[in-house]
Amino acid sequence: MRDLTALKGAAPPSAAEAARARAQTELPPWVIPDGCNLGTLLRVSVGANVAALIGTLAATSESGQFSAAFLSTAAILEPVTLLTLLAWCALRRLLPRLSRAVPSAMQRALAWAVAPLVALPVLRLLLGPGQPGNGAVWMGAAVALGGGVAAQHYLELRSRAFSPAVSEAKLQALQSRIRPHFLFNSLNAVLAVVQSDPARAERMLENLAELFRAVMGDVRQLVSLEHELDLCRRYVEIEQTRLGERLQVNWQVAAIHPRTRVPQLLLQPIIENAVRYGAERVAGVCQIDVKVRQRGFVLEIGVSNPLAREPVQREGNQIGLNNIRGRLALIYDLEARLETRVRRGRFELTMTIPVEHKAA
Repeated sequence: MRDLTALKGAAPPSAAEAARARAQTELPPWVIPDGCNLGTLLRVSVGANVAALIGTLAATSESGQFSAAFLSTAAILEPVTLLTLLAWCALRRLLPRLSRAVPSAMQRALAWAVAPLVALPVLRLLLGPGQPGNGAVWMGAAVALGGGVAAQHYLELRSRAFSPAVSEAKLQALQSRIRPHFLFNSLNAVLAVVQSDPARAERMLENLAELFRAVMGDVRQLVSLEHELDLCRRYVEIEQTRLGERLQVNWQVAAIHPRTRVPQLLLQPIIENAVRYGAERVAGVCQIDVKVRQRGFVLEIGVSNPLAREPVQREGNQIGLNNIRGRLALIYDLEARLETRVRRGRFELTMTIPVEHKAA
């Protein structure tokens, strides 16, 4: 039967396949910082300015000289820091296979060399012919080298702290809280129609097999947006069997870049919350609005559902949303955002994530 075949396709990977997948994730990672990442940009910028502040305080003996000295330092520091981050960003984007082809030591050397190479022309341009000579320029380049080494080393240590093994364990723990409700509800929905409408039950089993396959997959995997939306539609179809015509979903998907990728099972738990705290609690028809659009390099996803008139305990909903926030933080750092609000009797959720592929 097709339902058994579909369920068989959802079987967990063999030990050999799991070992091969672990080996792939343990390949030498990037050690060149991602200068395009908002978290990296903020950490490096704040660290550089704090270091400059401390250095200026130590170098100036009179309080009246501090402001002028710090402004002079910042006038050189800011363009050097920004250009270094842009160069790191370019290396990560233009050389996508560098981490697989070049040892980590050579990557570090390349990352370290960026800061002084950027600092030299900036210092020559800003100091000008009437300022101190080559000694000051080379001293500034040496300081830039030290700063670049410190920033790269810190970011590499931070990346190791969130290594693939640790991240996978955290993501598995977060996702495990999402799994039970929609799986149990789906099974109950299948049992409700298996005798009265076998063809529909078979279709639901196929949908359920796809959901099982996604749940048992790598939680760090990014999939195409169309694939994630297809999973959500399969989930909605199962729930509509259970709730009937009361559950209606209005899909508003604008033109999206075909290579847009999102974390697997990112949108489905949000729609599940809308069903659980909307359709299951609201008398009559419950319309859930799902809006997806791309604005530049940012993907915006909005989901809204009506709220029940009676006060509803939303602790479970908040746990699910906190799980999603945790997944976004592990994958995108500070570049993703999830916001919620209640307006005109509806619970509205807005999530923004970068369009670009970020994880293996």
